[in-house]
Amino acid sequence: MLSTESILSISFTSSLSRYGGDLAVGAMTIITSVSQLATLPLQGICQGGQPIMSYNFGAGNKERVKKAFFTQFKACVIFTCISWAIMMLTPQLFAGIFTSDKVLVNYTAWALRIYMAGIFAMGFQVSCQQSFMALGQAKISLFIACLRKIILLIPLIYILPHFFADKVFAVFLAEPVSDFISVIVAATLFFLNIKKILKE
Repeated sequence: MLSTESILSISFTSSLSRYGGDLAVGAMTIITSVSQLATLPLQGICQGGQPIMSYNFGAGNKERVKKAFFTQFKACVIFTCISWAIMMLTPQLFAGIFTSDKVLVNYTAWALRIYMAGIFAMGFQVSCQQSFMALGQAKISLFIACLRKIILLIPLIYILPHFFADKVFAVFLAEPVSDFISVIVAATLFFLNIKKILKE
């Protein structure tokens, strides 16, 4: 997964450099750091919940597995929704943390709203993906992780600019489109498989 981050960074940088120049690349650098403020706590919440779910799954305590999942799920969704609302309302504030250049701050604020448009849905995706891991379903968990970054996001970075007049907008738009599709797939897979997993 770390190697995919490098490929993703190269894809964004090359496309934004081509269509938007140094300003777009600078904005992307800031946005990458800002996005970690929303996504890294999700990983912490879910990795903290994994041992609880795994232990109770192994012990055959289905009700506690369900309770642990929904507690984790609610925490992730609430956190990402609050993060999304704050970032949509005050993008300049986050951009200003990393630069004092007013032009770059304004450009980053515009791009941040596009890039982070689907962040509120990430609580669904991360909690379902990490729960699959906790329940011994590593293959499904890996597929969900790869789906968002490798199967969807990287191709979309190159495909979407062909359909929009504003190429830079299209590159930033690849992120929320990827988020929405991966969330729908992750949630569908989880709720279709959870009863079968718990029975086994």
